[in-house]
Amino acid sequence: MLLNDYSMQYEIISFYKYVPLSEPEEIRDHLKIICKNLNLLGRILISKEGINGAVSGSKSDIEKFKHELKTNLLFSDLTFREQEADYKTHHKLVVKLRKEICAFDEKVDLQNKGKHLPPKELKKWYDNNEEFYIVDARNDYEYKVGKFKGAIELPIKNFREFPQGVEVLEPLKDKKVVLYCTGGVRCEKASAYMKDKGFRNVYQIEGGIINYVNSIPENKEWEGGLFVFDDRLVSDLSNPITECKHCKKECSKYVNCHNLDCDKLTVMCEECQKTMNKTCSQECKEAKRQRKETAAKKVIGIVENYYPKAGAALIKVNEPIQKNSTISIAGKTTKEFTQAVEEVRYDEDNLITIAVIHKVRKNDKVLA
Repeated sequence: MLLNDYSMQYEIISFYKYVPLSEPEEIRDHLKIICKNLNLLGRILISKEGINGAVSGSKSDIEKFKHELKTNLLFSDLTFREQEADYKTHHKLVVKLRKEICAFDEKVDLQNKGKHLPPKELKKWYDNNEEFYIVDARNDYEYKVGKFKGAIELPIKNFREFPQGVEVLEPLKDKKVVLYCTGGVRCEKASAYMKDKGFRNVYQIEGGIINYVNSIPENKEWEGGLFVFDDRLVSDLSNPITECKHCKKECSKYVNCHNLDCDKLTVMCEECQKTMNKTCSQECKEAKRQRKETAAKKVIGIVENYYPKAGAALIKVNEPIQKNSTISIAGKTTKEFTQAVEEVRYDEDNLITIAVIHKVRKNDKVLA
C-alpha cells in the first residue's frame, strides 16, 4: 500500500476573540477534551475577556477542531491564521484560565480600538507611497529577526511595556499610524490604548503578519523571518535580515543558548549550532549545565498511541518508514533509543503500526 503525499501534512492555526465569557471554566474543560481527542498540541488561554490560542495537528484534525470551536455561538465568527508544517510544532498541550488572554495590565476600551486594515489596502499604501507610519507592537527580539519595511521599533521587551514604549510616538498623534503584531491579538489592546492617549488615526493590520503574508505571498513589504511562539521559534518568510552571532553569515534561526544558566535567545546558523553546541559563547559552551536534546535528526513521525501488550506503537508519519530501516524514538520522558523496523502495517490517514523494543509515549518523536 502506498502512502499519501507527506509534504506539509500538518497545520498550525492561531485565533483570538475578545468577547465576555461568563463561564470560562466550562469552555476550558470542553476545549481540553476536544484537543486531546483530536491529538492536538498547543496553547489556549481563556479568560472572562475572551479566548486566545494556537494549536497544531494534522490538517484533518485541525479542520474538525475549527468546526467544533465554531459550534459555540460566541465563537461562530472566529477567523484563523494558518500555516503549514511537516510536523506538530508544539510539544505539549496547555489549556488554562488567565486573568487576561493577552497580558497588558492596563484597562482599555476595546470598543474604541484601531480600524482593521485589510492586507490588500496596506499593500496599496505601500505601492502608492502614501504617508503612514507602521509600528511594530511586538517585543524587541521579535522585531530583530523580521519586520515590515520602514517599521518603527518600540523599546519594549514584553507587551506590558507597550504603554511606556509608545511614548516615543508622541509626535505622530495627528499622523496615520498602522500597528502590527503576529496575529492581531496584541494590536486590539495596543490600538485602543493609543486612541485613549489621543492618537487620532490608528489602524491595525487585519489578522496580523500571518494574514498579510498569506494574503500577499509574493510581497516585498515583509523582511526577514517571523518569530512564533512554538517549537520553531522562527518561521522563514523572506531572506534573513539578521546574521549568525558566531560566523556572521546571514541567518534568522533563533536558538535558546544550551547553557542552562544563560538560556539567551541567540541567532545562530545550523553549522555554528553544531560547532558551538548551540551556545552563545565559548564560556557557555564550556559551562557544566548544558541542555540535553534528542536531536539534529529529522522528525518523520509522531507516536499517537502505544499498545503495551503487543509492544507496538501507532505512528502518524509525514515520510514513509520502510521495512528494515533504522529509526530513533524520543520524547520528553522517553529516553532516546534506536531500533530496526522489522515489519510495517499501514493504516489510513498516514498511520502505521510497528513493533517497538521499548515503551513509548504519546507525542514522542520518531526520528531518522
